[in-house]
Amino acid sequence: MAKETKSANQSGVDKGLVAMFIRMSPEERLRANDNAFRTILELRDAYRQRKTNERKSK
Repeated sequence: MAKETKSANQSGVDKGLVAMFIRMSPEERLRANDNAFRTILELRDAYRQRKTNERKSK
């Protein structure tokens, strides 16, 4: 049984996260996806802005 657990952990799949999304309604999953997408865009834009500011200060 220890080998099975080790193999499952090596797969890189977060079973708790999968279970959480399965319990969500389709609308909740879409909302979670939209929130993640918005966060990624905000991080990307902040990174780009930081790089632009660094170039200006040189």
